[in-house]
Amino acid sequence: MNASLRLTVASLRAHRRRFAGTFLAVFLGVAFLAGTLVMGDTLRASFSTMFGDATAGTDAVVRSADTITAPGESQGVRQPVDTSLVRTIEKVPGVAAVAPNIEGRGQLVAADGKPVGGQGPPTIAGNWINDPRLNPYRLAEGRAPARSGEVVVNRGAARRGHLRVGDTTTLRTPEPVRVTVVGLATFGGADGMGQVTFTGMTQADAEKYLTARSGQAASIQVRAGPGVTQRGLVSALTPVLPRGVEAITGQESAQENTDMISSRFLTLFTSFLLVFSGVALLVATFSIHNTFAIVVAQRTRENALLRALGASRRQVTVSTLVEASAVAVMASAVGLAGGIGIAAGLQALFPAIGFPFPKGDLVIGGLSLLLPLAVGVVVCLGSALLPAVRAGRTAPLAALRETAVDRSGASRARVVVGGALAASAVVGTLAGVLVSPSLWLAGTGSVLALAAFVVLGPVASSAAVRALGAPLHRLRGVTGTLARRNALRSPRRTAATASALMVGVAVVSLFTVFAASLKATMDQTVSRSFAGDVAVSTPSFGAGGSGLSPGLAPAIARQAVVANAVGLGRGVAKADGSGRALTVTDPATLGRVFDLGTVRGSLAHLGTDGIAVTEKEGRGQHLAVGSTVRLTFTDGTTEPFTVRAVYSRSELVGDYVITRAAWAPHRTQDSDSLIAVSFKPGVGTAQGKAAVQRVAAEYGNPSVQTRDEYATSSAGGIDMMLTL
Repeated sequence: MNASLRLTVASLRAHRRRFAGTFLAVFLGVAFLAGTLVMGDTLRASFSTMFGDATAGTDAVVRSADTITAPGESQGVRQPVDTSLVRTIEKVPGVAAVAPNIEGRGQLVAADGKPVGGQGPPTIAGNWINDPRLNPYRLAEGRAPARSGEVVVNRGAARRGHLRVGDTTTLRTPEPVRVTVVGLATFGGADGMGQVTFTGMTQADAEKYLTARSGQAASIQVRAGPGVTQRGLVSALTPVLPRGVEAITGQESAQENTDMISSRFLTLFTSFLLVFSGVALLVATFSIHNTFAIVVAQRTRENALLRALGASRRQVTVSTLVEASAVAVMASAVGLAGGIGIAAGLQALFPAIGFPFPKGDLVIGGLSLLLPLAVGVVVCLGSALLPAVRAGRTAPLAALRETAVDRSGASRARVVVGGALAASAVVGTLAGVLVSPSLWLAGTGSVLALAAFVVLGPVASSAAVRALGAPLHRLRGVTGTLARRNALRSPRRTAATASALMVGVAVVSLFTVFAASLKATMDQTVSRSFAGDVAVSTPSFGAGGSGLSPGLAPAIARQAVVANAVGLGRGVAKADGSGRALTVTDPATLGRVFDLGTVRGSLAHLGTDGIAVTEKEGRGQHLAVGSTVRLTFTDGTTEPFTVRAVYSRSELVGDYVITRAAWAPHRTQDSDSLIAVSFKPGVGTAQGKAAVQRVAAEYGNPSVQTRDEYATSSAGGIDMMLTL
C-alpha cells in the first residue's frame, strides 16, 4: 500500500497541469453548491430574525381567522377586525397592554419627487404604536406623530429619500397625502426592517387613509402581564373573541411569516441557484472523466509494466482512485471556502440589483458543509471510476504493443441508441411545446436531447474533426496534422471534451433565449391587448409600491387631449370555494383601451350585481351568459352575481371583472395597478404624455410610459433574474 501511495503522489506531481483542470471543475461545482446552501440558510435565518424582532414584544395577535388567497399569490387577504375589541381585550385577566395594528401600503415620495423603494421591498404605512414593547420601531430622532399629517419614517427610507426631520413630502396611500416628517425610527438598532420602508401615522390618519372605514385594524397586538405565558394569554383571550376571530401567539405569528417566505419565494430562489450548481457538477463530470481517461491512456505502458512486475488489477485500479480521491478532497475543501465567498458576494449583490433581502450574518450549517464536500468527492470518484477500471484491465503485454486507434466510439449500437434518444427528444419537445403545452414534456425532451448529444458525440466527433481539421495541414503544417490525428485517435475523449463546453454553452443559450422569449411574449401581449397610447403603472416586480389612486383615472380623463382613461384595480373573493382575483374597473369603457377579443353579452350593463368572465374560466366553472356565480368577500359576506358578459382575451384584464360600485362595499385599501390612456385623434404621443404627467404629478408622481416603454418595464423582473 505504501508503494501504491508513493506511485499516486508521483503521478499527481507528474500530471499536475492536467489535474489542475480537474481541481478547478470540482472546485466550481462544490463552490456553487455550498454557496447556494449557505445563502439559503442565511436568508432563512435573516427573515426569521427579522420577523422575530418585529413581534418580540407581542405575546398574542388577534386577527380574522379566514383568508382568501388568489392563484399565484403567496399571501392571502384577511378580513379586518373591529378596533372596539380593544376594550374587551383590555378587561381580560393577564393582559398588560393592547394596541390596534392598522397597516396598509404607503409609499413616500423622495425630496427629488421620485418614489422611495417600490421595486421589490414592501412600502408599508401604519399607525404609530406608543407602547414601546408592542412597537418594534424605536425613535432615534424627533418625536412621535401627535397631529394629523405628522409621520415617523424609518431612518433607512429617510436616507434613501434624502428626507430629514421637519421636511414635508407626499405619502401615496395611494391617495396623495401631504405629510411632515417629525421623527426618524430604527428597527432593532438597524435603519429599518431589511429593505422595507415604514411610515408611522396617527391612528386617526391610519384609519382615514389605510382602511375602507374607521374602526378597523389589520390585527390587534396584545402584551401579557408578568408571569403570563404566550400560550396562557391566548387561552384567556379565545373565549371572549367573536366568531371568525382568532388569537395566536407572537411566536406563531413570526413563524407564519417566516414559513410563508421560505415555502414560496426562498424555495424557488434556492432551487433556481441549485440548477446552476447541478450544471456546474455535470460539466465537472465530463471534465474529470476526460482528464482521467487521457491520463490512463498516457500511462498504458506504465500500468502494463506494473502488471508485468506483479501488480494486481485491484492495485492499479485503487491507485487511480486514490489519485482521484486526493484531487476530490483538496478541491472540495477549497470549494467550501469558495462557496462561502460566493454566498457573501451574493449577499452584497442583492441590494445592488433590487432584491428585498434583509441583512444578516452568514449562517453556515452542518449540512451546508458536509453535503457539498460529499457531493464533490462522489462526483470526482464516480467520474474517475471507469478510467480506473480500464487502467486495472491493462494487460502486461500492452507494454510491448503500439497504441491502437480507439474505434469503439463509432459503434453501431451507439448510433442506434443515440438515434432513438434524439428521435424521442424531438417528439417530446415538439409535443410539449406545440401539441399539448406541458413543461414536463418539454423538459423531458430537453434532457433526452442532451443525452442524445452525449451518446452520439463520439460518432459525430470523427466526422467533425475530419471536416474542421482538413485545413490544418495547410495552415499549421505538421503541428496541425498531428492535432487532427490525435483528435481522431479517441473519438470518445474528443467528444467528452466537447461535451463539457456544449453543456456550458447550452445553459447560457437556454437562459438568454428563455429570457428573450419571455420578453417577446410580454411585448406581444402588450401590443395585442393594450390599445392605449400611454400607461400609468406601479412597479411590475416585487411587492413594493402603493398602487395608484382610483381618482387618478377620472382626473386624466378630464384632460382635453384624452379620449379614454381606464384604471384597473384589484380585489379578491372566493368563487365556488376557491380564491379568485377580481379586476375592478369601469367595464363600459374597458374595451376602448384593451382588446378583449370576442365579447358575448354586454360589458356596459354589469351594474352592482353583474360580472364578466373569460371563456376559459367559463368552461372550467361551467359559466355562460345568464349563469349565477356566488362570490364570498373578505368581509365574510356572500353575494350572487349574474354573468352578463364572456370575453375571450384576458392577458392584461384577468379572468373576472366587476364594477367599482359592486366592489365598494367589500373593499379594503382601494387602488389601481394600471391606468390605460388613449388620446384623441391628432394628439401626438409627446403632447399627450406631457399632459398625463402633469396630472400624475399631483397624485404622487407615478410612472407614465408609452406602450413600448410599458412593455419593456414589464420585463424588468426577467432582466433582474438574468443579471443574477
